Amino acid sequence: MRWWLEENRARLRSHRQIEQAAALWKHNDEQPDFLLPGVRLAAAEEIYVNYTDELSFDVQRFIAACLIERQRQQQKEKNRLRQAQRTVAIISILGLTAFGLAVLAYQQTQKAQFREIQALNSLSENFLLSHQQLEALLTSVKAGREVQKITPGVPVNIQTQTATILQQAVYGTQERNRLIHNSWVSSVNFSPDGQILAAANADNTIQLWSRDGKFLATLTEHNDGVNSVSFSPDGQMLASASSDKTIKLWNRDGKLLKTLTGPIHGVNSVRFSPDGQMLVTGSDDNNARLWSRDGKLLKIFIGHSRSVNSVSFSPEGDTIASASDDGTIKLWSLDGQLLTTLPANTREVLDVTFSPDGQTIASASADNTIKLWSRDGTLLKTLAGHSAGVWQVRFSPDGKIMASASADKTIKLWTRAGNLLGILQGHSHEVNSLSFSPDSQEIASASDDNTIRLWKLEQTLPKTFYGHTASVNDVSFVADGNTIASLSADNTMKLWNLHGQLLKTLPSPIDNVTSISFTADGNTVALASADQTIQIRKREGTLLHILQGHKHWVTSMSFSPDGQILASASADKTIKLWSRDGRLLKTLSGHNGWVTDIKFSPDGKTIASASADKTIKLWSRNGRLLKTFPGHSASVWSINFAPDGKTIASASQDRTVKLWGLDGSLLQNFQGHSDLVANVTFSPNGQMIASASDDNSIKLWSVASGILLKTFPGHNGGVKSVSFSPDSKMLVSGGQDTTIKLWNLEEIELQTLDLNQLLNHACDRLHNYLQTNPNLTTEESQLCL
Repeated sequence: MRWWLEENRARLRSHRQIEQAAALWKHNDEQPDFLLPGVRLAAAEEIYVNYTDELSFDVQRFIAACLIERQRQQQKEKNRLRQAQRTVAIISILGLTAFGLAVLAYQQTQKAQFREIQALNSLSENFLLSHQQLEALLTSVKAGREVQKITPGVPVNIQTQTATILQQAVYGTQERNRLIHNSWVSSVNFSPDGQILAAANADNTIQLWSRDGKFLATLTEHNDGVNSVSFSPDGQMLASASSDKTIKLWNRDGKLLKTLTGPIHGVNSVRFSPDGQMLVTGSDDNNARLWSRDGKLLKIFIGHSRSVNSVSFSPEGDTIASASDDGTIKLWSLDGQLLTTLPANTREVLDVTFSPDGQTIASASADNTIKLWSRDGTLLKTLAGHSAGVWQVRFSPDGKIMASASADKTIKLWTRAGNLLGILQGHSHEVNSLSFSPDSQEIASASDDNTIRLWKLEQTLPKTFYGHTASVNDVSFVADGNTIASLSADNTMKLWNLHGQLLKTLPSPIDNVTSISFTADGNTVALASADQTIQIRKREGTLLHILQGHKHWVTSMSFSPDGQILASASADKTIKLWSRDGRLLKTLSGHNGWVTDIKFSPDGKTIASASADKTIKLWSRNGRLLKTFPGHSASVWSINFAPDGKTIASASQDRTVKLWGLDGSLLQNFQGHSDLVANVTFSPNGQMIASASDDNSIKLWSVASGILLKTFPGHNGGVKSVSFSPDSKMLVSGGQDTTIKLWNLEEIELQTLDLNQLLNHACDRLHNYLQTNPNLTTEESQLCL
């Protein structure tokens, strides 16, 4: 009973509350804000369902309104949820679309970046081809930086292309800095400590620069173009000669100390004596003059009939040389006595200088040549190679090389003996003057293109072996690589150690050897003679067999690796295979011209032949023709298998070297020689190819990338043969100039295709240029930061 009373009281209380709420709702014009929500509505709904007959009509209507409002709110929530779901769906679709567009945009951006990298690579190559070295290196660094930004998304081929071209730019760039003026630069000179460069200019000024390219000062006291500048040996004084008929003396910082007058015409040249106490000048009044350091005129040298262009002291300081437009060089004692006249040329002599040891005089002429003279006036050699007048010639301070500056826009580097070592190209106008740094490691050049350029000399000077009296047609390393064998048209074979000492001379047992081949063990040799026969002999000379059968001279021979078969190639267009005991095994016909070279593959299973018919042919060991490689446009002179036997290199009269797969596919085409390529060989490690040419040079190529690694222009005639040492660290060459040259390749071996390393090397080379060149953008100057 008690439980029932409690429940009834609770229901009656709820009932009263609902009635009150209904009255309030009605009183407020039945506004929705006064309807029951939530839990209270749930309680009213229970009463409405179970006790409807106890509720008044107004309360029933109130509760019904509450339920309708709840239903309306629920539907509203459902609609809101449905709208939210639709919104989410739309956003998702838009998101996916945006993502797709973003991906597409990213891909397009990447493609644009790839195209930009490829464009930079192409531009760098064009700069290299036009000898704009710093521009090539800078552009290649830009490409490398772009690759670094988006790695690893860059395709492998673009990464490889970028690294390859950057490698070419890094190792092909000798120019290190460029100092820019606003007029012609007539003369340039390093201070004795190598820390200052002085430049004489056509705009009446002299400029001083630090060695790293920082501008120091402009000297402005001359009234006409400045033709020559020279530091005193102690580096504390600078002398300048000008078309204003004066010589001026300055201290190291550019303060004017004294002005020397006396010439009645412009002064072309000024040089200090070795002890720094005197100066000699040459002028347009046809005279040379000797001055004391304090400016006193000591002597006038009268004898030339035209302008004196250049003057120079001997290293001992006791002799003065003067060069004139009258075509002569005159040597004078300090007291003015004429010692001798060198009838140098019918054209103007533009420069004269002594070698550091005083034993050689070099002169430069308007006839495009340099002449080397002994101290007594004997002409030793004429160096031809420039295509326009030579304005200046200088010896390096260490006396090992010479450099010449020419109106043909080039600087040429020569050995002391007069062989061309290299060419520095890049100036866009005549090169007027040059100066070696005191350590002989750099050259500064001055030009009418308003620049001074600084070049790093990375020359590989060969060891030269003298002894043959005719063309050296074949050279090779023997056994362990400590001995070199050379075969010459003088009918001797010579053996040398790596220092160039002659160990042995072996007279040929036959006259007019046209070809030679040793077995792998070196104990047997085949010698072909001009009489079309082949002799097989023991190494010490014992005759074993005479092979007869060719109808023209034998051009090439090759023993199989096992020494059991000898292949011979002939101008009779055939190849013959012989057993070691002298039996003719087979005659191979198929070439339509002289067969110029023959080689066995390393495994001895294949024979390659080259011909004047412009083709290469592959044969099986038993003489079956396997493949013909067309592709050269002129006679093929030399072929060689790679050490792994998978590729063949060929050299041709068409001036190219080509790399082939055994299926005849052309893998690489190496271009760069300017005359026929006579010989080609692989390094034992298979990484490089060396080619020898009638353009007097040897070129070294990368097998992997196809780029030119180095040019060695040391021979004074066509190069006939080239061979690597067993460790691939040296190269020996023989040429028409009767010499053998040994080259060190260790620097080449250190070259890399790693992009990060290459960028570091490039930035080292560009450091001064990026710091001092005023024409670079801010972005360019910060490329290596």
